[in-house]
Amino acid sequence: MAAIVQNVLKPKDGRAFEVDCTASPAGSLRAGADSLSVTIGQRVRRLGGEEMWHSVTIQCWEEEGGELMVRVLVCNPDWDRPVQVACIRSQPKIDSQTSGMELLRCNLEHIQG
Repeated sequence: MAAIVQNVLKPKDGRAFEVDCTASPAGSLRAGADSLSVTIGQRVRRLGGEEMWHSVTIQCWEEEGGELMVRVLVCNPDWDRPVQVACIRSQPKIDSQTSGMELLRCNLEHIQG
């Protein structure tokens, strides 16, 4: 059974990230990528009118040493800068089972940024 689950979760190509997005009723997108940037906007009312405010940005890239990083930023029109609310790192080129490394390292500190 473990071999079946491992086969299903195994990446289909060499790309570092995958995005799976459903935007109802417009459609959906599923893609592998070497890097990603996704911005989510939501309707707000300010300055006497409605606008779309980009409130969440997710950035994904590979660092020089092969470490993969996913960074989640939250933006508010009342703030000077976005705030990082999560940074998730992995090192897929290092076998975590033999090296004692965590599969995912999560930093949930809020960082101006």
